[in-house]
Amino acid sequence: MKIKVLSPGGFASAAIRLDAGERFISESGAMVRMTSGIDTDVTTRAKKKGGVLGGLKRLLGGDSFFLSTYTARKPAEVVIAPTLPGDIAVLQLDGSQRWMCAGGSYLGSGTDVETDMKFQGLKGFFSGESLFFLETSGEGPVVINAFGLLQAIDIDGDYTIDTGHVVAYEDSLQYDITKAGGSWLQSFLAGEGFVMNFHGRGRVLVQSHNPTEFGQSIGSQLPPRG
Repeated sequence: MKIKVLSPGGFASAAIRLDAGERFISESGAMVRMTSGIDTDVTTRAKKKGGVLGGLKRLLGGDSFFLSTYTARKPAEVVIAPTLPGDIAVLQLDGSQRWMCAGGSYLGSGTDVETDMKFQGLKGFFSGESLFFLETSGEGPVVINAFGLLQAIDIDGDYTIDTGHVVAYEDSLQYDITKAGGSWLQSFLAGEGFVMNFHGRGRVLVQSHNPTEFGQSIGSQLPPRG
């Protein structure tokens, strides 16, 4: 299996080249185009984690209820892309590290990658973002998408990132949800809200734009529904 990011930057897509017998899983509706020789199956199941309950957990986490599985009968290619314009990164899992993906950032993965939704608890509730992170583990590629440009940050110590800009992070990192300013009043007046204070050693993928704030900004400009 070979994955190539096409037009990296603001309008990226990913081309997955499969040999005969290989399979790839993506979010339902992510397929842009594909060559002949690929069988497609839509399910709520992703490897051992899944079923209707798994689909509901993904839905609560901001991802699709269904997943699409592409199986190649001969060498073939499928191209996938996210709904929102933005960059794409490919993470190569080797079994030694897990990545936690924010809601809506998971685009697809190899069939030897395990995915499971992890509840954030009250931290997710107070952050104003998703209550769940998608945990990816095992071996193989994971395709991640962002809104805007993606940047990888190596953390060794403490680092603060706005909650709406976190795309994914290695589970060697821990984080706390707190206010951005020196006081809750300062945070409110500055419009910054909540941030994630990471500590430890590991990598974080950050997106340049916040899709939630973008949606709220656009929504306020739209005429009311009739």
